[in-house]
Amino acid sequence: MTSTKQRTYEGLKYRIITQQLAPGELLKDKDIMERYGIGRTPLREVFLELQNEGLIKRIPRSGTWVAPMDFKFLKQITEIRIGLEGIAGELAAERITEEELHALTGILENVAALEIENGVDGEALLKHESDFHNVIYSSTGNPQLEKLLRNYQSVGARFWHYLVFSKEQMFDQFKSQRLLLDALKKRDKKTSRRIAEEHIRSYMGIIEERIDLR
Repeated sequence: MTSTKQRTYEGLKYRIITQQLAPGELLKDKDIMERYGIGRTPLREVFLELQNEGLIKRIPRSGTWVAPMDFKFLKQITEIRIGLEGIAGELAAERITEEELHALTGILENVAALEIENGVDGEALLKHESDFHNVIYSSTGNPQLEKLLRNYQSVGARFWHYLVFSKEQMFDQFKSQRLLLDALKKRDKKTSRRIAEEHIRSYMGIIEERIDLR
């Protein structure tokens, strides 16, 4: 993406995840174009990306809305995601490059720096969490797996923020990421798979404490 498209994509995604743009809210092209200084064609491309991630709904010749919160859908994709994250962890342990390991290390260093600050930048934390997952997904060398997990991760982040977001809970999520990075550096496929699966099981457990997903 170009810098303007990337900024628009990340801005809209963050506002949807954090409920600044409410479920069912109409997204007005003109307002967004003025806010981000983006043209109509690149905005359509941003909308397509967000739609693929399950964050918005588009109806031709009608409009674009923030997707509703569907908790049964969350449970369904999370059940699938547990296994896929495990596969991704195992493949990453086998295929990850030194450059990608360096990128993961940098993300966790940035998180550690935020943790010792008095004020916590929620947008930065969400971005670091997403970036960490995306590096793992890319390192699998499997574009189809990467696409599925990117989409599921975006939906999961939205529900997480809606139900349980706090700085302590966000920082806790990075504890398992540090363990995963250690396993990846050792090329330990079995441990990488286990940690990746447990990370999502833990996430689902916290969600289920707060809402009945039956």
